Amino acid sequence: MNKSKNFSGQPIIKQLLKLLPAPTIARTAHKYKSDRYYKRFKTYEHLVTMLYATLSGVSSLRELSTVLLACEGRIGHLNLTHFPKRSTLSDANRKRSSEVFASIYYSLFDQYRSFLSDSSSLSLPVKHLKIVDSTTISLFSDILRGVGRNPINGKRRVALRCTQ
Repeated sequence: MNKSKNFSGQPIIKQLLKLLPAPTIARTAHKYKSDRYYKRFKTYEHLVTMLYATLSGVSSLRELSTVLLACEGRIGHLNLTHFPKRSTLSDANRKRSSEVFASIYYSLFDQYRSFLSDSSSLSLPVKHLKIVDSTTISLFSDILRGVGRNPINGKRRVALRCTQ
């Protein structure tokens, strides 16, 4: 078996951070001067913290700071030397421009474009392929009162079908 041992035994966040080139992020931060008034919480740490918040599913800064505090001894895989306090996160989210992160995103997108499945320039081998998505979409019950059937448990589900 020809298995890759590159990411073996590493947390998912560590594997994701290996794909973020620190020099690119530092160059972009320098270009936008986003680290100008920050001593410890640089753009890279801000990006890593927000990625961790997204992957862990937290919904508030209080919850994020609590989770990071609980994992304080194990934040080495995040490449963080210290965890940011809630006020530091709040100030950084308010003062640091979102253009920095947009520029980082577009530079990463250009770098990994050929690996992404939906941005491939290759054409599909099958012609006239129709893909059907059967995801249930919750609709407004006030607008569509008479639509759907009445199930036994009382919860009405309505589905839409969109075709091209």
